[in-house]
Amino acid sequence: MMKLLNYSWGRFIAFRERHPRFSAWIGRYGIYLLVLFFILLYSMISLLKHMNFQSHGWDLGIFDQHVWQLSNFEFGFNTVRMVPSLWGDHFHPIFFLVIPAYWLWSDARMLLIYQAIIVALGALPVFYVVKRNFESRFCALCLALTYLIFWGTMELIFFDFHTEAFLGPVLALSYFFIDRENMAGYMLTIPLLLWVKETTAFLVFFLGLYMIIFRRKYFIGASTCAISVAWFYIVTQQIMPPLAAGGDYFYFKYYSHLGDDWIDAMKYLATHPWVAVKELFVPYHKTKLLLFILAPFLFLPLIGGFAIVAVPALLERLFSNYYPHWEILRHYNAVFAPIFIFTLMDAVPRLHRWLTRRGRQIDYRKMVFAICVLILVVNVPFTFSRSAKTLFNPWFYHLDPRMEQMGYDIIGMIPPDASVCAQDPVVPHMSQRDLIFQFDGNTYGAEYVVLNKFLDTYPLTNRTLVWEIARLYRDPRYVAHRYGYGWVLFTIKPEYDLDGSLQPLPTLAT
Repeated sequence: MMKLLNYSWGRFIAFRERHPRFSAWIGRYGIYLLVLFFILLYSMISLLKHMNFQSHGWDLGIFDQHVWQLSNFEFGFNTVRMVPSLWGDHFHPIFFLVIPAYWLWSDARMLLIYQAIIVALGALPVFYVVKRNFESRFCALCLALTYLIFWGTMELIFFDFHTEAFLGPVLALSYFFIDRENMAGYMLTIPLLLWVKETTAFLVFFLGLYMIIFRRKYFIGASTCAISVAWFYIVTQQIMPPLAAGGDYFYFKYYSHLGDDWIDAMKYLATHPWVAVKELFVPYHKTKLLLFILAPFLFLPLIGGFAIVAVPALLERLFSNYYPHWEILRHYNAVFAPIFIFTLMDAVPRLHRWLTRRGRQIDYRKMVFAICVLILVVNVPFTFSRSAKTLFNPWFYHLDPRMEQMGYDIIGMIPPDASVCAQDPVVPHMSQRDLIFQFDGNTYGAEYVVLNKFLDTYPLTNRTLVWEIARLYRDPRYVAHRYGYGWVLFTIKPEYDLDGSLQPLPTLAT
């Protein structure tokens, strides 16, 4: 192992000495090229999915309708999520930062591009923190690239859009200020973290604990903890209930098996430690998730102080009774990339001191070099065993152009102020209207219903959707229009059009 390390280090040093100008240029500008490349890559992935009818009403359509309303100075009913206010479902004022982008171009694709930019820019604070602590531009590039290709980050991008996209980059910026002892900058990031979602208050609380325990910033840490507790109480107990359909905090249902409220749940876990341990590892999906989170970072976060910030995000997943929280899917795990990369800043020196005390004389620079390269290499198979493997599938880049064009022609026929009920992948193409519903077997009395049995049928199964389409053919309220390639458009009959706004369909070649 030492021979391999010495050989790799020697080759690296030899390359730098042989190409000093190129090495200096990459060290100076490489991070910006990397960020630009991943902005383009993330945008390509998201836009291709969307244009090929592979994006989803849940969550892209939900958020697009919400931001569209906010950009028009409205705070209305979210008909995709079917809640009177989306802030009664999750509290995320962070969307106020997105509104100006919608003034430039009001389209669901703007959300996807915005997300690509925000996530990729998170690599910049990662780069500068690693460069400062490890005194190596190369290692900083390695870990910045690790952040960008981490399987959790890629799952977030392939999931369409979610507010979790803001969490990792803002947290990285927060640590950037912590690392430079800039407490004013750090405190300015706290509102941004809290605005992402109401449950990020737990993460902010543990960030305060980190400041107290590991940074000895007692006043700043205690203030952070106090702000997070007050924010969570005010938001979940005072603001959200009046805005929510049911009047209670909806998402506590995922933890209702532990108690009647948050306090009861914590008491139960404290008095039943064996149950708490069991909840972390059973069923086996939870153990698999833990391995997928820790193994790409060589389990080094287990000895790093900043890993404490990952505790609430982990417990939020593992204590939940909602099985998608345990899956290695979706947007839930992107935040672990910046947390565990920053954990390396004290985990690696601690490991080096431990080895030195046991007589292992390893050059610190060589050790840092080896760990950063190994983490980057190890991340590759984890990333490309998940959604990122789709990049090598030629069908990802191609949808039958006739089917795609037919879908856009049908969407273009429907008036922008008409009420529409559409299948999940069609919703985000039509979500900037007051009445847009996701088809779940109920048409909600919409004037137009757009369905295609060849697209994703969520929340129904393929067989159920076919049955529902057949039922709509028999529904006396609707007239069916078949356009081929699976597309069916149902229009409500004039006598059932309550507000009399139904307009005749233009002729469409089939």
